[in-house]
Amino acid sequence: MSPSQFKFLRRVRIHDGECGAVARALHHEVKIQSLPAAVEKVSKATQERKVMSKKTFFKRIAITAIASLGFGILSVAPSSSTVASHTLTIDSATDAIEVSDTATAVLTHSFVNLGSFYDSVVLRAVVTSSNAATAGTLSMVISDSYTSQANDATAANSPSYYGGGTGDTSTGQARDYFATTREQQRDSMTISHNTANRSIGSVINLNLIKPTAAGTYVVSIYTQKSDAGAALTIDTPAVTWTVTVTEPTRTASASSTVTLRRTAVAINSLIASGSYWGGTREGTDSATVAGATSSSLDLIEEFALVVKQKSATSTVTARESYTVTVSGEAFVTAGTNSDGGDVTVSSRPTTNSGGLKSVRMAVPTTWTDSATLVRIWSTGTAGTATVTVTTDSGLVLGTKTLTFHGTVAGLETVQVYKSIIRSGVVTGSTSVIAVKAVDAGGRGVTGLTVAGASSNVAAIASGSCTDNITYAGVGTDASTRDGTYICDLTQAVGSTSGAAATITWRVLKYLSTDTYWTVTQDVTMGGLPVTFTIATNKATYEPGEAMTITVTAKDASGNAPFDLATGPTLTVNKAVGGTLSMSTYKAGVSTSDARDDDGTITDKNRLFAPAASGKFIITGLDGQTTPATVSVTATVGDDGATAAASAATDAALEAIDAANAATDAANLAAEAADAATVAAEEARDAADAATAAVEALAKDIADLTAGIRAQITTLANTVAKIAKKVKA
Repeated sequence: MSPSQFKFLRRVRIHDGECGAVARALHHEVKIQSLPAAVEKVSKATQERKVMSKKTFFKRIAITAIASLGFGILSVAPSSSTVASHTLTIDSATDAIEVSDTATAVLTHSFVNLGSFYDSVVLRAVVTSSNAATAGTLSMVISDSYTSQANDATAANSPSYYGGGTGDTSTGQARDYFATTREQQRDSMTISHNTANRSIGSVINLNLIKPTAAGTYVVSIYTQKSDAGAALTIDTPAVTWTVTVTEPTRTASASSTVTLRRTAVAINSLIASGSYWGGTREGTDSATVAGATSSSLDLIEEFALVVKQKSATSTVTARESYTVTVSGEAFVTAGTNSDGGDVTVSSRPTTNSGGLKSVRMAVPTTWTDSATLVRIWSTGTAGTATVTVTTDSGLVLGTKTLTFHGTVAGLETVQVYKSIIRSGVVTGSTSVIAVKAVDAGGRGVTGLTVAGASSNVAAIASGSCTDNITYAGVGTDASTRDGTYICDLTQAVGSTSGAAATITWRVLKYLSTDTYWTVTQDVTMGGLPVTFTIATNKATYEPGEAMTITVTAKDASGNAPFDLATGPTLTVNKAVGGTLSMSTYKAGVSTSDARDDDGTITDKNRLFAPAASGKFIITGLDGQTTPATVSVTATVGDDGATAAASAATDAALEAIDAANAATDAANLAAEAADAATVAAEEARDAADAATAAVEALAKDIADLTAGIRAQITTLANTVAKIAKKVKA
């Protein structure tokens, strides 16, 4: 019988076309492998399952295979039922998950196709509970399979499968295909094999994907069979799976946001466009200052408070009721949530007419989004108000401080950005000054017309201002930015460099047509930078020391160039650290330090001297028709460690020199001592000789004296004799 003779609703019968497998069907040896009950963990909330052990499953398959093999050996003619040994089990009859989660049951299924390769079995799953419409999607996924030949995914050894359902119209495939297409809606599975007398087993993960409502969902899984291509009939194996779905925790977490918006357009238009943020990012307040309004004809609130609830996890939407309370000069009323139903007003709320200090936003029965809106109204009195959003669980989602200003009572200068305006063009010079309009209490006043009048229309023709709170130098706190106006100037045709003007920025006084609140600004005109000089903040640097380069420029008339003109491009002949990038000109000066447009230096550590010692040169080309090279030279000296080492080396060398000199002196002294010793010895010898001579002379003298004395004695005796004779 041809397979084309059979048709089945919501499924396609698939058979492997390998007719040559008949030879394998006559083979008398069957290799049986057990099939592990693989469970795909589809969701973190799915309970652990009790899966049939591999040993038990192997025994069951072995029994089925033996029975099939016996039929083949005995060549018993098939009975009227050729699908035999048909079994179906489930790992667990119950599961519990949360809304938007996924539950998984593991089905273990087997049968023997005794009659022909047209034998097939169909598994069908049906949600039978009363709230099945919100049960999510059923999906059957093959995790493993086998035949009596082998347990692998090849076409010859894998059963043929096809899934039935609105999301899957695939033709027959081996198990691997259905193991990788997990999310398709597949509420039935047809199983067959192209060879008769095969034991066929499958492990199927049945998924109940993301139910949308809490409840109890009963899934009935039953089987049908077709013997030799006959019409499907109900078979006995069937199981029931009960999934209990509970509502997850919807409590708002600290990641929720509360955002203030000015309502220049109706809130409904924001909701209709699907945008609650009005062009700025979630969590960033667009404004916190508005005019104090009391007219009952004004039906536009001053602020919209957008509350976006977020749960602790990203898988569920927070749906918690909350209360908005206000103290100070404001009222609150319920606005619009994501399900529509704007709370309209017939007149502006007042103390006696709908002016609420608290409003509770209850969770609606159906809620597709957690963003809700609350309207905030001025009481009509200038001052501040504090708005607090608190959930029913007690979490404070946000606190906002609002300011409601009165009529304008003054104009103040906030920041000057440009004082030298470009001459010779009429393109306009934007953002030259920031001014702030304030009321009698110093609160910023928005929505005014601020303009500038020039004292020299040949230089500056006019000035205008816009309500802007995002420019550089203006405070980051919304309460200080609101009421700030950024002003621009328009140059006169033919304006020349060096011309000057005083700009009077002004706003009409309350209820006046010709008197103003004013501030003044002096400006001059300047052209493009043409010539310049380069300077460094030091002549000598240590290696890697932070340095600053400044360029002072002049225009063609010798005046400072206009503010925020592009700075020069400079190069250095040695590698420097950091970034050599020159700022725009301000008051004729460009610097390598980073700075705001208002001239405030924000980073002085962007450029560092070369690491190598010696001279280095900074060079640039000026802006003349034939550019000239401009340069400056600086020096990198030794660093402290090198200088100390050099000093120590010098001291050591000097010590060595001194030691050498001392050695030389000692040597000279030794030589002098030797000479003295020789001289002393010679003197001693001379003394000895002199002593000997003296002694000899003394002896001679003594001898001579003795001789003389003897002669005298003789002479005396002679004289005496003579005298005696004479007397006689």
